[in-house]
Amino acid sequence: MPIRPPAPSEEPAMAALLATAFFEESLFGQTIHPYRHAHPADVKIFWSEKVRKAWSTPNQRLLVATTTLPENGSEEKITGVAIWERQGDDEGRKVVEREWVGVDPQAFPPLPPTNNAISPTKRTILTDAYPFFSHFWHGSRAQNWYLEILAVHPDHAGQGFGRELVTWGLDRARKEGVHASVVASEGADAFYLKCGFGAVVGNCTVGVGNPLLGVGGGDVLFMVP
Repeated sequence: MPIRPPAPSEEPAMAALLATAFFEESLFGQTIHPYRHAHPADVKIFWSEKVRKAWSTPNQRLLVATTTLPENGSEEKITGVAIWERQGDDEGRKVVEREWVGVDPQAFPPLPPTNNAISPTKRTILTDAYPFFSHFWHGSRAQNWYLEILAVHPDHAGQGFGRELVTWGLDRARKEGVHASVVASEGADAFYLKCGFGAVVGNCTVGVGNPLLGVGGGDVLFMVP
């Protein structure tokens, strides 16, 4: 199962996959995009923005899983997408940033000006909620590889593509001797534990006044170096 960095030309396919995978998910689907059924195509705008931001962030790495379509010979199809981020202020992060190869923003076509599927008040919900869960990444856990996004197209679920995308970051973390972390979507804890994350250390949706209160999932898992 090939795991590789994507090409800028694959951004539309990645955004479409992410929109499909998270369409009914509690946070990115139901909470952030409450008008998605009326404007399903607009959900891809959100994911295009996130993918493009990852390409422009020196300590983040975009990865795709692919398969070859039998009916089209050697043509590849993207089956999964991951965004890993090297967090911390140590030399390991500096190395990752020095290895970064940027993408010219002009490589991407302009996006539609308005995302009618999104709730304007929920667009920044993760940033607004950060004070309620940032403590999980303090101390020795601050130096870590964080799995910001993982998605596999529903047509290819259960075929090992997600595990390969997770393994990439866990292997990097082990090599550097740092933690790895992820915030799991609802029902995904068992998958991450099977992949190599060691334990659930808390949840991002709890706390009086937390904007994420009532959102499904949110368990924080770490792999200890």
